[in-house]
Amino acid sequence: MAKKNFSFSELDTGKNFSSRISTKVDWEPDTNIIEADDKLIIEVELPGVIKEDVSILLQGTNELIIKGEKPQPRLKASQVTYFLFEREFGAFYKKIIIDSPVDSSGIESLMENGVLIIQIPRKKVTKISVDIK
Repeated sequence: MAKKNFSFSELDTGKNFSSRISTKVDWEPDTNIIEADDKLIIEVELPGVIKEDVSILLQGTNELIIKGEKPQPRLKASQVTYFLFEREFGAFYKKIIIDSPVDSSGIESLMENGVLIIQIPRKKVTKISVDIK
């Protein structure tokens, strides 16, 4: 399991990066983005992560940032040999650009069975007809 290293040019373009003064992110969670009626639903797979280790931030009007930490599994045996090690751990970061107006006052989140569910209501946009003179 290797860590992902990002160059400073990638940081400037808004790609995923850790919020600390490091250019390392250990893993990026799998995510579903669903449009349903008048809201966006974002599902983020975070098995083994407790909700206290996750932060959600709406930056500006359209950048949703999800970040946190998943602890490395620790075995109590004095000598351990891994035959297969595929589970991710360490710092994670996910940045989602939302391309429609949202109502930030109504954002709700829930962590259930290792899945973070974020519901973001969409803003109702009024249309005004303008007469041409």
